[in-house]
Amino acid sequence: MGFETMRKSIRQWFFKLKYVIALAVFVVAVGFVGESSLWRRVGQRQEISRLREEIETYNRKFEEDKKVLNALKHDHEAVKEVARSRYYMKTDNEDIFIVEDDEE
Repeated sequence: MGFETMRKSIRQWFFKLKYVIALAVFVVAVGFVGESSLWRRVGQRQEISRLREEIETYNRKFEEDKKVLNALKHDHEAVKEVARSRYYMKTDNEDIFIVEDDEE
């Protein structure tokens, strides 16, 4: 088998598989290369999901704080409770002991 016959057989093989090769190159280009690749889109969807969960967490905290603020505006006992729990304020006839867990 000479060089020319081998060259012709490679050329014939290439022409038979050119669509398969083009499809493989296209799949690689769309799947892994570029700004809008499928790989990047999957990562972006995960990031969007994480950010939505974070938004929900902040919305829940906002609603809780809004309730506390409303209670502080209308209830004198709520002001005392917040001052004692958050800022360790006390009345004249009591002592405060702070107990902390060392779990980190």
